[in-house]
Amino acid sequence: MKFRRRSYWAIAVLLCLGQPALPQVNGTEVSGGATAQVLSGKSPVVKVSDAEGNELASIPIDKDPGTFLYSKSTNTLYVAHNESKGAHFISAVNLTTSRVDKQISIGAGDEVNLVLSNNGNRLFCYTASKYGSGSQLGGIAAYPEGFLKPPFQPLVTVIDVASNKVLATYDWLADFSSDLHGNWFFTNQILGTGDDGRLIVRSVAFTRMGKLLKDRIIILSGQSSRPVDTLNSAGRVVASLFSNDESHLFLAVDGEKGTVGSLAVLDLSKGTLATHALTTQPTKLFRLGSKQEPWILGGDEMQSISETGELEDRRIPLNKPRKGDEGNEGGGSVFLDGLPGETISLGEEYAAIQITNRNGGSLHKVALIDMKNLQVDAVIPTMGEGEMAGIRTKRIFLTAALSAATLGNVIFIPNMSFRNESLAARPDGRFLFVLDLEGHEVTVVDAKAATVVRRISVNNSVTKLQVSADGKHVICFGNKTQQINLETNNLEN
Repeated sequence: MKFRRRSYWAIAVLLCLGQPALPQVNGTEVSGGATAQVLSGKSPVVKVSDAEGNELASIPIDKDPGTFLYSKSTNTLYVAHNESKGAHFISAVNLTTSRVDKQISIGAGDEVNLVLSNNGNRLFCYTASKYGSGSQLGGIAAYPEGFLKPPFQPLVTVIDVASNKVLATYDWLADFSSDLHGNWFFTNQILGTGDDGRLIVRSVAFTRMGKLLKDRIIILSGQSSRPVDTLNSAGRVVASLFSNDESHLFLAVDGEKGTVGSLAVLDLSKGTLATHALTTQPTKLFRLGSKQEPWILGGDEMQSISETGELEDRRIPLNKPRKGDEGNEGGGSVFLDGLPGETISLGEEYAAIQITNRNGGSLHKVALIDMKNLQVDAVIPTMGEGEMAGIRTKRIFLTAALSAATLGNVIFIPNMSFRNESLAARPDGRFLFVLDLEGHEVTVVDAKAATVVRRISVNNSVTKLQVSADGKHVICFGNKTQQINLETNNLEN
């Protein structure tokens, strides 16, 4: 009976907190239009298939594979192992020779993140904390000081992908915590990784009651394991982006409660930090348009910035202005009536933005943005109100049935939100593809006509869309990888 009640409570937690987190998509496009998948189980393998789904190779790897990352320059898949244990290593799986070239030891702990530099020459492996010691605060893991002692201190291992040699191991906690006393909590956030091996992090220490003790931006050079510069932080960073020449790092900083955010600009040559006040809370930094210029995205508008971090005059209103801002709506009369989510380019002069609610769930709508005329052109529903109501009704009946099965001992609360979609676009921007994770369909939008032209059913394991390197297919990644032909918009397998 105790086991049954525990099971009920486990199910209740999942239903009340929302949809469970999706695992990493277990596939990626590799050279020659092929795809590689990491398959676990008793005999883990990396499976490589061609564009038609025919198996090209099945490469045995060690047990407990987890997160992975592909290096195009060396045609190598880097797979992290033993993510739930006290030590980790990475398998460098050479997809040209179909073998594991090397196993590379990295740090200990339950958190493992892999990041590739923009030029693809450096692999950064971040590990932190003893398994089970972290707590989630605002999406960033917080660790008690006592659980950060060696070998579980936060480490970044820098690997040269050409030789698979470890170039440096960054350990900055000792310097950061040298003047801290008593019990404290620690959070860490990677802000940027340079092509030359530089690493920029934000480290924060605070008391059990939430009092801030220390908040620093730390710069490591790529030549030494110790910091070369430390600056006072500008606040909680929600997004970061390098300038083209990597001389500046742009940081979108969340404002305090009831205030707007700011754009912080870290000048890496001078070691200085400047801030610019925004008119809205920022959410993302990205490059869009024919010149791939940097933009900062907020709830009410998006604004262009220069390569040195200056705020420019070009703004695109996304939502209706607040009181007091009337008359500043710009040329567009169409608004999101929601918050901006994933954003991608549609050719050279247009973009698409997924629309979310305030809790981050999907509204099943996407906005088409005219980057030249600086306005929202249209908002396209990707699921009808009736379909959404039908999904919610099924959830209500399911939770009612579960409550009845417990004879009323546990009252289940249905989750009414929807998971976010994945976006992809044809290289010329003519068609937008929107993956619905609820109905397992891809909505095809004619961006020029601003209309839905069709919906394509895909395998229910598909969680990510990606346009192939040759621009001929949309790859639908899941346990069963499928492809949509970009000329005909038909599902091929």
